[in-house]
Amino acid sequence: MTARALPFATAPFVRAAVCCVALLGTATGEARAQAQAYKVKVEISGVEGAARRNVLAVLAIARAARSGDLPLERVRQLNRGAEDEIATALEPFGYYRPLVQKQLRQDGKTWLASYVIAPGPAVRIRQVNLSVAGEGADSPTFRKIVAEFPLQQGDTLRHLPYEAWKIAVLTAASDSGYLKAAFDTSAVMVDRENGVADVLLRIDTGPRYRFGPVTFHQDVLNPKFLRTRIPFREGELFQQRKLLELQSNLGEDPYFSLVEVMAEPDSAQGLEVPIRVDLGFRKPQAFEVGAGYGTDNGPRGRAAATLRRLNARGHHAQVEVIGSANEQSVSTKYMIPAFGNPTGVLTLLAGYALLNPTTSRSTTWLIGPRLSRRRLGWRETINLAYQRENFGVGVDSGIAKMVLAGVAWERTRANDRTYPTRGLRVRLNAQGATKSFGSNVSFLQLSANAKAIRGLGPRFRMLVRGDIGRDLTGNFRALPPTMRFFAGGDQSVRGYQYLTLGERDILGNVIGGPTLLAGSVEADYRFMERFAFAVFTDAGNAMEKLTLGDLQQGAGVGIRWLSPIGLIRVDGAWAVSRAGTPFRLHFSLGPDL
Repeated sequence: MTARALPFATAPFVRAAVCCVALLGTATGEARAQAQAYKVKVEISGVEGAARRNVLAVLAIARAARSGDLPLERVRQLNRGAEDEIATALEPFGYYRPLVQKQLRQDGKTWLASYVIAPGPAVRIRQVNLSVAGEGADSPTFRKIVAEFPLQQGDTLRHLPYEAWKIAVLTAASDSGYLKAAFDTSAVMVDRENGVADVLLRIDTGPRYRFGPVTFHQDVLNPKFLRTRIPFREGELFQQRKLLELQSNLGEDPYFSLVEVMAEPDSAQGLEVPIRVDLGFRKPQAFEVGAGYGTDNGPRGRAAATLRRLNARGHHAQVEVIGSANEQSVSTKYMIPAFGNPTGVLTLLAGYALLNPTTSRSTTWLIGPRLSRRRLGWRETINLAYQRENFGVGVDSGIAKMVLAGVAWERTRANDRTYPTRGLRVRLNAQGATKSFGSNVSFLQLSANAKAIRGLGPRFRMLVRGDIGRDLTGNFRALPPTMRFFAGGDQSVRGYQYLTLGERDILGNVIGGPTLLAGSVEADYRFMERFAFAVFTDAGNAMEKLTLGDLQQGAGVGIRWLSPIGLIRVDGAWAVSRAGTPFRLHFSLGPDL
């Protein structure tokens, strides 16, 4: 076949077709580029600290980049809005006229969005007009509030302290009974051109309210008993902390799964605010079976039955059985709440224990009442019990019959129950018996224990503990082991076996001592969210007299695990004061305070 040339007239159409194909190819390439997802890296310069963090939090392209790859059109769209977003992010820090130089460029498979920020001069406060009107205008609460306003003439206009102060004002007003306090004027007028701002605020306190009637929404417990939990009287000036105290009082009781306490100012009769308390109840009985392990007591089992509501007056009871290598015990408790005062609990208890630590053995029976209550921020406990103890400690043995009278005070404060970075626990105890009142031994035992925790930065903690005690008696060797002091173990001096530090008898057996002194210093570092590394040194002993030279020292390292069941500690410690510095592993579970 012979090829024929195309007529000249058709050549322009060919050229047009070729151009269309080329354009189609270009458009297809651009479409592919638009459809492809890219990694995006955002760079910010010119601002530091909180301002930089806020820019990155507000900047949409930065947030989107953290969530994954982005199509090119989306990247360009986000970049177009970046200047306005940066300006918005800087206003809380007083910068109202920033200049932003932005650049978007491709670097391989990554698009780099760069923003160079010149924040400009900060807006300064030119004038502050702050006033208080209403019934509480001259009250100490509002005078203090006005004096603490964080922005003064010449200061940089900062939004965060300004807004925080406004919230604090309304909170303090509510706490003091001014439940309808409000800002009827609240304005910050910014002159961007001149870089100044005027602040205009006016607080209307409204009337001061009082407590009205309290209504408990439940049908299980006697309302008369529930009213013993109320820490205020009807007609008393309203205070928010009293509502929190009421909620705490009810929350400490074993009956409730839900406690909601609400003031209802919109239903007030005059200035008396009714209080509504909604209560949800736990099951009336609870049964527990558990097992654990600690190096002091070895494997340990526990079974308990709790009867949460025996009657409408809130009486409750518990039976508990414990078994371990060193302890087998059973105890019963019958508890009567609101005894003597609203926070008082009278406990009638009876128990039996067979105790066999390394250094002693004893069989103990105990029965008697115990009264506990809150007093001035402390938990006060008064004991009166008859205790019969058949014991042996080294070469000492006998039967101690004691009518024990005692009082104890305990106070614990912590910012977190499981892993506090700031906390303090203090325990003080005094107990004794006398031959003049049904006992065959006479003694007075005094003891104190304290532990403090303080955070050092975001990851470090220091923990300091101290124990001191003294038995005042004319015949220490007649005391049973439960009334003697011993040291050593997980919660005493690590590196030494449980209760194996003390004075010795003529055969070399540890028999405890009338004087206790022990202490610990520990530092830990939280290297992961749920794990911390610890180093520590302990020292202590149970002695005849307080002699620092007789203290036994231990030191070591450990791991802390914030497990779902609580704080677990694993410590390796060396008995520094023993020949050869023997090593001992310690394992324990429970809160630091």
